[in-house]
Formats: sequence, structure tokens, C-alpha cells
Amino acid sequence: MATQKYNRGDVAEGILGATLTAKFINRPKTLKDPNVEVTKDMVNKVLDDFFKKAKLISYEVKDLAAKKGSTVLDTVNFSINLPAAAAQFLSNKNDRSEVDDLYDSAIMYVEKTWKNDVMEFATNGQMDEINIISDGVGDQKGTKADIKVTINGKPYKRQISLKVAGGEQFAQVSGDDFSKQQALWGDILDLDIRKLEKKYNEALEDYDKKKLFSSRDDVKLKAFKDMIKEAAGLVYKEAASQIQKKVSSKDARFFANFSKLVFEGATRGDESIELVKLEGRAFKQLQFNKDFLKNYSEQLKKSNLKAVFSSTGDPIVRIYSGTPTKDNLILQIRTKVEAASKTSKAGKFYSPYMRNYVEAGPLMFKLI
Repeated sequence: MATQKYNRGDVAEGILGATLTAKFINRPKTLKDPNVEVTKDMVNKVLDDFFKKAKLISYEVKDLAAKKGSTVLDTVNFSINLPAAAAQFLSNKNDRSEVDDLYDSAIMYVEKTWKNDVMEFATNGQMDEINIISDGVGDQKGTKADIKVTINGKPYKRQISLKVAGGEQFAQVSGDDFSKQQALWGDILDLDIRKLEKKYNEALEDYDKKKLFSSRDDVKLKAFKDMIKEAAGLVYKEAASQIQKKVSSKDARFFANFSKLVFEGATRGDESIELVKLEGRAFKQLQFNKDFLKNYSEQLKKSNLKAVFSSTGDPIVRIYSGTPTKDNLILQIRTKVEAASKTSKAGKFYSPYMRNYVEAGPLMFKLI
């Protein structure tokens, strides 16, 4: 059993990258042979090969369409750049059985959606260099990609942003200033919340964001967190009401803005990103292209949307298709206020930190 705490999402990135690598290197022997399906042993071999060196590993595999009498070799490179705990976990083959379900999900995703891509480069008669990197700690601000694929030195048309069960958040707006609420509800969804700025600030009148606390259990710290939630609740309640009115009036601009929230939140505007979620030994996938905004908006118009505000616990606005049930949830926007830690020469201190999470529901992946 693994002794070091690890994040399943980070571990999943390593497994999926290794699975995709296994698919690229385990080709049929000839064009007439059937597809070679990836197995868990193949995935483990890729991981074992990597951790023997703990750096980039390379495989050479034959192109199946090389001219008669000649041999064309493709190079497939794989590397892992993950947090230490996840890398340590994956380096021990005996520990990997703890995440057996992630293997099943990753293999299903690769077999069902990557087979044609892999065969395209296995049968083009040319030397190709394929680079796959499970990069959980790379350019977090510049790209949403967790599994990065480049072919012949150029980013491939498919990059993967990966989630696992419990990891529904795909976008966020952080900070407790009213400007952050405006950025989320006003700038993105074009809701009129400016009129709430005074009430929002009044709810935070006794909140001192500069004050630090020596304990997360400090009564005053908890009171500050409650103030922030109360202020956010005012905006969230109004936002839910306005969303419902726009839906009822079939406001085309709102459906377009809602689609843009999904697209920009998941991809930062990069159409090559696909949002993939591994859960329940299966997977969910949402791909984006030049027609995504139009098609998604059209589906939203047909979906009988319902916006529901919840003030219990964290303020939440949930948007459903039809009856408000768990399976019908498209997405939710949720306030999360934590006691964030700060370390200085004087020791560790805590202060409230607010995030507005945008989280995917089951139906977000299924609308198109």
C-alpha cells in the first residue's frame, strides 16, 4: 500500500499518458492485422520503463506502409512531470493496483477515441516523432493541457485536460472584491449585478482582509468566512433569478454566453483542448471545434434550463436541463471560502481566501 498521500488526478495523468504511449507503440504487425488493444500490462511496462530512468524514454516502431524493401521507423517519446507524491506512487508497481479503475477508464478512452489518430501515423509511410508528456506541474497558467502531444515538433490537434471523479472544477474566479463577482456574472454571463455592489460591500463592512490568524479555529476567522459567504449569497441569488428570466425569454445572447463560459473555462480559447473525465471505469469527453459555440448554444436553447440557488452551506447556483436532479445538472457555480495559510519568519498564519468555482455536471459532457 502507498504510504505517501497522493492526488488521484495527478496519478491519472501519468496513467493516461502511459496508456496513450502504449497505444502508439503497440501496432499491428501488418496492415491486414486487427487492431492491437491496449492492456494493463502494456501500460505498466511503459511506466516501468520510464521509472527505470526517471526521464524521457523512447521507442522505435515500424511504419506499416513503408515502401517494399525499406524500413521506416517512427519514434515515440514519453515523459512524466508530476508532483512528487504522484510520481512516487506510480514508480511502485505494487501500489498501482489501488487505482485499477483509472486503468480501465484510460484504456477505454484511448481505444474508443484515439485508434484512428494512432493508425494515421502508423500508416503514412513517413518517419514521425511523437512526443507524449504527462505534465501536471508545467505551464499551468498558459495552457489547460495535462497530457500534451506533439508530432514532428508541432502541437497535435488533440491536447487533453484531464479530470477524475471528485474533480469537477474546470474554471474559477478568485478573490473577494466585488470586481471578481462582476468578472464572473457580469463580464462573462452579461448579468446586471452592479446594483448589488453596495449591499455586497455592506455585508463585508466588518471584514478586515489584512488581519491574520494563528489558528484556523479562530472564532473571528470563522466569522470573516461567514461574512464573505453572506455577501456572495446576495449576488448568487440575484444571478440565479436573472438567469432564469433570460432562459424563459429565450435570450439568445445568454445561451451564447453560457456556451462561451464552458468553452473558455475548459480551454482558455484553445480548440485543440478536449475535456476528459475518468470515472467509474469509464470516461466522459467534451471536444471543441470552430462550431462548438453555435452547436452548444442550440442545444442549450432546447434543454429547458432551470437555474436554482442554494444558500445552504456554500452559495451555489446550479443550472439543470429539465427536472433539477443530479443527472440533469449541466454545471454549477459555487463559492468556496478557505482559511489559506501564509508562512513568514514569525510563523504560519491564516486568512480567508475566496474562490468562485465553475464545476461540470454530468450533462455538460452529453449535450452534444
